[in-house]
Amino acid sequence: MPKDNISIYNHSTGESLVREMTNEEQAEREAQIEAHKIEKAKRESDALQLREAKLSAYQKLGLTQTEIEALLPIPNLIKR
Repeated sequence: MPKDNISIYNHSTGESLVREMTNEEQAEREAQIEAHKIEKAKRESDALQLREAKLSAYQKLGLTQTEIEALLPIPNLIKR
């Protein structure tokens, strides 16, 4: 698998350097990407759980579907 590149630009000299990441840099980058994906999935899961709790509470209060939709619009997260 090809490694990502690192681009370094020196403003004082105007020189630009592009090089491949070292194995350590690539491993750290991949770990950061994986951690971001896990955190994003957790946020989405938490948002869905909160929405379901609110939906349940609104239904227990006897609100109509139209009233619930006005109070709790469907987020982009769920529309996909």
